[in-house]
Amino acid sequence: MSETAALQKQLKIKTGVVERLIKEVAVYRKEEENERKRVDKLVAEGAEGADLRNAEKILQEAQKMVPDAETRMKAAVHALRDVINSAKDSSPPLPDDDETLLKAEEASKKSGI
Repeated sequence: MSETAALQKQLKIKTGVVERLIKEVAVYRKEEENERKRVDKLVAEGAEGADLRNAEKILQEAQKMVPDAETRMKAAVHALRDVINSAKDSSPPLPDDDETLLKAEEASKKSGI
């Protein structure tokens, strides 16, 4: 496998990881928001202690998942950027209009990191 093909393969893999983690962070944030609304609703309705404690426990678990997923996404984005830089600095470098490189750069920007 040539160096260019190996770099393109790594770009595809790392791009896929970043795109999946972007979705995962969004899902966890949405879940946290939904659980927060559920707890607020139970408080407003004067729910029993056990129901409220269970809902709060679920909310706490959802709140733990967001930072974990964000940390994994940051690590994946940094790894993707390293491969992007390697692809640009390789000999010969990937062309700026290479589809794999463009998708990787787009995923990196979409992450917001």
